Amino acid sequence: MKFFAIVLSFTISQSVFATSAADVKDKAGETVSKAGDYTKEQKDAFVKEMQANLDSLNAKLKELKAKSGSSKDESIAKLEREKKSLKRDLKTMKKSTGKAWVDMKDGLAKAWGDIKSSLNEDSRN
Repeated sequence: MKFFAIVLSFTISQSVFATSAADVKDKAGETVSKAGDYTKEQKDAFVKEMQANLDSLNAKLKELKAKSGSSKDESIAKLEREKKSLKRDLKTMKKSTGKAWVDMKDGLAKAWGDIKSSLNEDSRN
C-alpha cells in the first residue's frame, strides 16, 4: 500500500510539473510574441518618422535650388549626398528585422541630426 501511495504521489507530481512547464512555455512564447509586436511597432513608427524627414528634406532641397538657381552649390551638393545616404540606409532599415533595426536606429538618427544642422547653416546663410 505504501508503495502504491508513493507511485501515485510521483505520478501526480509529474503531471503537475509537466502542466506547469507547458504553461510556462506557452506564457514565454506569448511574451516573446508580444515583445516582437512591440518592437515592430517601434520600428514602423521610426521608419515613418524618418520617411517624413526625408520628404521634408526633398522639399527643402527644391527650395534651396530655386533660391540659388543651381544644384552645383556645394552646400546643396552636400545635402544631396547626405539625402542619398539617408535614403539608402532607410531602405535597408525597412528590410531589417529583429535587433538589426535597433542597431541602425542610432546611426539614422545621428545622420538626420547632421542633416538638420546642415539645413540650419544654409538657412542662416
